[in-house]
Amino acid sequence: MSRTIKPWAGAFLTTAITVGLSASSIPSSAADSAASHRHRAGVASTPVVVATGLHNPRDLTVQRDGSVLVAESGSGSGTACQTRPGPPVRCFGLTGSIYKVAGRKKGRVVTGLPSQELAPYGGPSSVYGLNQVEAAGNGSYRGVYGLIGLPSTRTDLGAGSGPLATLSIVNGKVLGDLAAHEAEHDPDAVLGNTLPASNPQRFVRDGKDFLVTDAAANDVIRVHPDGTTETEVVLPNNVLPATSAGAAAGTTAEGSKAEAVPTGIVRGRDGAFYISDLSGAHNGLGRLWRYVAGSEPTVFADGLSSVIDLAVAPNGDLIALSYSTGNAPGTPTGALNRIDRRTGALTPIKSDTPLTMPTGLDVTRRGDIYITNNSLSSEGELLKFRAL
Repeated sequence: MSRTIKPWAGAFLTTAITVGLSASSIPSSAADSAASHRHRAGVASTPVVVATGLHNPRDLTVQRDGSVLVAESGSGSGTACQTRPGPPVRCFGLTGSIYKVAGRKKGRVVTGLPSQELAPYGGPSSVYGLNQVEAAGNGSYRGVYGLIGLPSTRTDLGAGSGPLATLSIVNGKVLGDLAAHEAEHDPDAVLGNTLPASNPQRFVRDGKDFLVTDAAANDVIRVHPDGTTETEVVLPNNVLPATSAGAAAGTTAEGSKAEAVPTGIVRGRDGAFYISDLSGAHNGLGRLWRYVAGSEPTVFADGLSSVIDLAVAPNGDLIALSYSTGNAPGTPTGALNRIDRRTGALTPIKSDTPLTMPTGLDVTRRGDIYITNNSLSSEGELLKFRAL
């Protein structure tokens, strides 16, 4: 339903899910420390291409056995939407999948997952589907799906669309319905944000619960084991300074608001949760929030650009992946930054190969960095930066 599409909700928000097994729970070693020092120094490296031909890949998860799971949002119905003047057209299909790399073996282990293409007249289309996935035991998977919409949007899409905007067991039980939560509560309305919509991005476990970031709803939702949901945090809007005037569509006036748009979430070594926001995709206005359950979130680092995902390095520093380093989605060169766990200071992690529309990130026990690249296409890549 077009009335639920926020003005900044385009290709940028198709991206993205937590790193299922962040390095926050993995002890460091002497080798890790050496690698961390090199990365902190900003030493450039050349990534290895691990996999190609990925279908709108979003986040990835490095599992305990070292294998990697990639969430593929798919390609909507599989054929291009036929657009028309007026509201964007939605085309639905079962083209989403899970791609797995285990040593030399690689390929799709699950196919036929829901995928929606949102095609505005005269503009680029966006794909919404599986955003993050992790192993859930006994051969099953747990994942979160995007949408940009409400439960009525799923109804309009028809059979098979039920998992969209939920945290679910893949091809199984819905664990939490984020779209229903948004439709019932619209938590960010208190900030003056008047267009309700849900587009879940990432999730992380908190005891028996899960915390899920919702980019379109500007909040973090707690999902309980019984399937009930509650609003955990509503991230405040940002304000555009004079230098940002005219930077992004929908938020062009000096002093106007830029909605938070939360994306990545990880649990740090200190037990706190760290949440990235896009702040309307304005260059240098992105924030990294530190949140302890039961308290108010505080800004831990700022000056970021379009951070779409987070991970924790072996030494406890945060790694932030920027989808873009420009003021708008049309500037697709991405970036990696290390964020000091104590001070919040940023250090670029340089790459000899430019990153193009990267969306997913995770770090291994030894400090290798995996990224999904060229992610808004059917020719996505899985890249690996080896620990130096």
